[in-house]
Amino acid sequence: MKTGLFSESLLRDAGAFKIRTDAFDRAANHEQRINTSGCDLQGHNHITMGKVRGSWSSMDRTPDERRQILRTFMQERGLKAAGWARQAGVSANSIYNFLNDQGADSLRPETYAALAKVVGEPVWKLSGDEPEAMSPTALWVVGYVEAGSFRDAVEWDRSRWYAIDVPVQPRFRKNAKALEVRGPSMNLDYPPGSVVIWVDMLDARPPRDRDHVIVYAHSLDGEIEATVKELRVVEGKQWLWPHSNHPDHQAPLNVEAPGDHVSWIEIKGLVIGDYRQRHI
Repeated sequence: MKTGLFSESLLRDAGAFKIRTDAFDRAANHEQRINTSGCDLQGHNHITMGKVRGSWSSMDRTPDERRQILRTFMQERGLKAAGWARQAGVSANSIYNFLNDQGADSLRPETYAALAKVVGEPVWKLSGDEPEAMSPTALWVVGYVEAGSFRDAVEWDRSRWYAIDVPVQPRFRKNAKALEVRGPSMNLDYPPGSVVIWVDMLDARPPRDRDHVIVYAHSLDGEIEATVKELRVVEGKQWLWPHSNHPDHQAPLNVEAPGDHVSWIEIKGLVIGDYRQRHI
């Protein structure tokens, strides 16, 4: 990766983090802001990810209450145990045995997690174990991504990394990554210098209309460049849209026909939040 510079003053500034809850459950206009401090050292992998802090609350639910919560969840969404279990790769019998009080007082945590992932809902909506308020997760910002034309995703020399503390959903804490944004094509959402928090699509779910995504362009000569955009799905076709007041960044890009010596476009990651420095 190439190396680059960033402002040392960023380390001293207060900031705010905005969670893209619509990336998970489409909760409208939901936003959280938090002052940040501290960091945790960790290894890195290409574009580096965060380290876990925080806890999960287990409420004192009776087995019958847990059964009713799961039944209600399934009824409201028209879910059938067999089909849901098949999509999640879990045993349908485990669901039947639990719901019918056949020797099981609860589902295993990994079963709840797999079922929740299929429907794109947090685990607590299935189990009834409501989460505590999210505590900060320390992430290293290790480079930048261009919000404009495709450019090399630049990772700085390790001595230039800086840390931010942000709330990240428990299921993404081990895999979340952070990149500084440069360029004007998404400046209505991410002014230059903002930090986007993202996870690989394989760790999240398939991309959906209006998601903000990290995109890789694979060129004919084997090079890979990256950008951040909003994904829109129109009549089954995927387009990458800018969010900008800059006159040079108003036109969308067709994912299936990118042109400009690009072999193919890969929607690499899902943006789950962004962090903005507050200069004080």
